[in-house]
Amino acid sequence: RCNEQLRGSDFLPQALIRRSNVEALCTTDGPLDDLHYHQQLAAQSDFATLVLPTFRPDELFETDPDRFLTFVERLAQKTDISIASLEHFLAALASRIDFFHSVGCRISDHGPLAVHYCYLDETAQAALFQRRLAGETLTENERQAWDSLIFVALARMYKQRGWAMQIHFGAIRNNNMPMFRKVGINSGFDSIGDQPHLAGSLNALLNAMAENDGLPKTILYNLNASYNDVVASTLANFQSGEEGVKSPLQFGSGWWFNDTRRGMVSQLNTLADQGLLANFIGMLTDSRSFVSYTRHDYFRRILCDLIGGWVERGEVPNDEAILASMIRGICVENARRYFCFAQA
Repeated sequence: RCNEQLRGSDFLPQALIRRSNVEALCTTDGPLDDLHYHQQLAAQSDFATLVLPTFRPDELFETDPDRFLTFVERLAQKTDISIASLEHFLAALASRIDFFHSVGCRISDHGPLAVHYCYLDETAQAALFQRRLAGETLTENERQAWDSLIFVALARMYKQRGWAMQIHFGAIRNNNMPMFRKVGINSGFDSIGDQPHLAGSLNALLNAMAENDGLPKTILYNLNASYNDVVASTLANFQSGEEGVKSPLQFGSGWWFNDTRRGMVSQLNTLADQGLLANFIGMLTDSRSFVSYTRHDYFRRILCDLIGGWVERGEVPNDEAILASMIRGICVENARRYFCFAQA
C-alpha cells in the first residue's frame, strides 16, 4: 500500500512541495554552477513555488593547493577574467555573485568548522594570494588569514546586493576514517566541534566586516549549544535597524544535533534572553528532502508550547493580539520581510 502511494503522482517532488504550501525554497549551489534548472523552473507557469539558488562557495576556502588552483582556473574560464592578482580574483567572484543575483539568489551559506579572524593589510593580502596562486601550502595562521580576508570581501559584496549571509559553524567532519574510505562523505560520521576564543574571534570578524562597510544581514547557526549565549550576545553588539530591517543579525534556529525539542527550546530561550524573540525569522528546513517540511510544524508546536507556558506563569502578557502577531511573525511574516524572495 505504501509503495503504491509512493509510485503515484501525489508523491512526486513538486506535488509534495505544493501540498506543503511552500512559497520559496533555496537550493545549495557552488559558485560555478550554471543554474539552468532554476531558470527552467522560473519559466514553468504551473509551479508557483519560487526555487532560488543559494551561493555556497566552499571552494574559496579549499586548503588543498591543487584543488584550489583547479577552481581558480575554472573560475577564470567561467568569467572570462584572467586571474593574476587578488583584485582579479575578487572581480571574478563578484561576477559570479552578480550572475547568481540575476537568477534570484538572495542568500549565501558558509560552513566553517570554526570562526577565526586574522588581520592582514592589503599588501599582505595580495602577497598571500600570490602564494596560493603559486600552489604553496598555507600554515594554520595563514589559512585563518585567508579565510578572514575572503569572508570580509564576500560580506561586502553581499551587503551591496541586499543579500543575507548564513554561517553554519561548529561541525567536525569525517572523523571515522575507515568508514570514510568505505562510504565517503556525509555518511553519519560528523559530530559537534569546539574552538578556543570564539567570543574574541567572532567579535573581531563581525567588526572587520562593519569597518569595511560590509556587514550584511547575517544569520549565525552554531552547532555547539554551549556557545549559545556567546553567539547571541555577540550579535547584539552589531545589531542595527539599517535599511528598515528588524534584527538584521539573527541567531539562527537549532541546527543538526540541536534540531530537537530540547535544542529548539534552548535556542528560543537564549534568543529571548539575549535578543528580541519577536523579530526572529524562525525555522529552516532541508530543501533537499521533500518530506522535511513537517519540521516547520514541529517547530511551531514547540514555539507555541514555550510561549504558552510563559503566559500561564505570568511571565508575558496574556494578550491574544500581541501573542498572535508575535507567533505569526516568527512562523512566517518575519522571514518574508527579511529575505524579500518575492522581489527576486
